[in-house]
Amino acid sequence: MNAGRRFRPAPLALSRIARFWREIWKCWRLTLDWTVQLYIVLPGLFVGANLYRDVWLNPPAWLDYANVQAVFAVLGMFMLRARVRTFAYEGDGLFLRRSGRWTKNMLHIGFGYTLLVRMLTAAAVLALLAPVLDLKFGWNLAIAFQAGLAAAFFGYAWTMARDGLERRLSGWRRPVALWGARIAFIFAWTAGMTAAVAHPVGLASAVFLLFIVSLLLALLRLRAKGTFAHELTVEGEAYSACIRFLFYDSGGLPKLPRRRKPLLSFSRLRLPGPRDTDRRAAELWLKAKLRDADNLQALLLFAVLGCAAVALSPVGLGLAAWPLIGLVALLWFRGQWQRWAAERFVAMLTWASGSLERAETIGVRAMFMPLFLLWGTALGCKIGLSFGGLYWIAVWIVPLIGWPAGWRGASWIIDGLRNRERKRREEDGKRREEEARHREA
Repeated sequence: MNAGRRFRPAPLALSRIARFWREIWKCWRLTLDWTVQLYIVLPGLFVGANLYRDVWLNPPAWLDYANVQAVFAVLGMFMLRARVRTFAYEGDGLFLRRSGRWTKNMLHIGFGYTLLVRMLTAAAVLALLAPVLDLKFGWNLAIAFQAGLAAAFFGYAWTMARDGLERRLSGWRRPVALWGARIAFIFAWTAGMTAAVAHPVGLASAVFLLFIVSLLLALLRLRAKGTFAHELTVEGEAYSACIRFLFYDSGGLPKLPRRRKPLLSFSRLRLPGPRDTDRRAAELWLKAKLRDADNLQALLLFAVLGCAAVALSPVGLGLAAWPLIGLVALLWFRGQWQRWAAERFVAMLTWASGSLERAETIGVRAMFMPLFLLWGTALGCKIGLSFGGLYWIAVWIVPLIGWPAGWRGASWIIDGLRNRERKRREEDGKRREEEARHREA
């Protein structure tokens, strides 16, 4: 492609789309080396393909309980994970955004890309659900095509509605409005498509109606003004979302700027006790972790999985799993503290002797105890549901016992790990000194 053709709206947009996916592939290629492909990816594909084949040949018993509402709900939830893509660059604000023709043509291509991705996603989800759709509901290719097209237009309409909400709202109102809109969209989609699939022309009518709604929302988006900053935010978050899985446990790596304030600032967060340096350092770490949306999402997921592991297991196994899950959480929080303490803006400060070590105990314990008590409450509810009667008092007794046990246990484990690391560093230092003396001799 020569320079004259490239600096036109369509070739430039297509080159940016290709560059975006090239960069994503480069990031994933670093992780998907031949060992990962040989021992994880290929076996996973082989097992998944065999499971898919077994569902076709030997329909499982749970297929009798499947309903069409669940199919449309799953399809709709995949469609709700979309945003309007325009592939805007920060440099576009210098001159490209001053031309209405350039802006409109770039938006047209971005809208087309968004719709195409929704179509491909709907096709992939329907292909995975094909055994259920064929064996349970008897769908043919025409019905599946119409359902996929309706899902693509539904996802496209959602991207336009979400874009408008994100541009108009900020702070806590934005996530509240987005989650409310998600719930309304998924219920309307599930109810409408369930009613449409029962009539001969219902699916065709649903496709036409969703097409009209999508077209109107797209026209409103084309007329919107002052969207450049929001488009840059969307592009940065889209790139981050594609590679976020690779960096879940990568401490010290800089993150892409979110270009907006955190949902909760926690500026008034104060730990009980004297306002000394130790507690202030612990508060800094707590605020940094709680303001990070990715870390907060992982924390909530960890809390839910811990509750499920304790509550869904037998009572004896739940009693044994409670401290083990607590130990895993404690080690995870301590690893996060160590990565935070090694950050440049923390390491450059002058701390009193032993201040960061005492702050580590305070901060990690403050993050750990609410989770530990939550899992204890879940265990108490499990005991009450299993035995009933007076055993419901375990909802109060188990957390009351777990509070001092978790508090003391966390302090002992942190101190023990710290002493072990200190001894290891001293042994390494002595070994290096001996090696240096041997070299000198």
